[in-house]
Amino acid sequence: MSLEAGLDRLHARLRRSIWLRRFTVGTRLLLAAGFIPPGLTKVVGHRFTLMGVDTPIGYFFDAFFQAGEFYMFVGAMQVLAGLLLLMPRTATLGAVLYLPIIANIFVITLSMGFKGTWIVTGLMTLACLWLVVWDYDRIKPILPFAPVERAEAKPGQLLATLAYLLMAGGLLGGALRTRSFFDGSMMPVFMGMLLAGAVLYGLVWRQRRKAAAMRAANG
Repeated sequence: MSLEAGLDRLHARLRRSIWLRRFTVGTRLLLAAGFIPPGLTKVVGHRFTLMGVDTPIGYFFDAFFQAGEFYMFVGAMQVLAGLLLLMPRTATLGAVLYLPIIANIFVITLSMGFKGTWIVTGLMTLACLWLVVWDYDRIKPILPFAPVERAEAKPGQLLATLAYLLMAGGLLGGALRTRSFFDGSMMPVFMGMLLAGAVLYGLVWRQRRKAAAMRAANG
């Protein structure tokens, strides 16, 4: 068996796991929540930190803020990458855009001696690498390999997308609340969206289990 065929088989096996699919969905949501609020902070021209310039880290962030348009551009790219991750059809593009940004942030936190922050950014980099690996079949056509076929649409795909968007909206709204983009009165709405999305996703998962059982019984 060639290396290419072995990678294809391994990838197909990973994507059949319901637990890995759930893990991937959760990873996309968390990474989006980790980029969109700080990205919006940069886009609107607010300082990312209030640390004094008497420390190397504070001096670095002050210089970054003084860069003006570049500072806002980085924020806009963070927001774009996060939003792309939230949409199933654009999640692959989001992961590809997200990876170089978070890798750069990881190197900065590592080289500047951020206490503990480099661990968080390192984990975010690894999580984004997982998303790239997860969409290996979509990325493969631009690599020097033959393309592979994606799995056919599953039952309840529309409801699953709706559930995903509800959970994404609830999580994103809660994350923006921590950056004071909304007042506290909106938190019940965001929590309700998150709960409704989780319940709807559970119903879709149950429907798919029944459909799989029926196919197994008829096959």
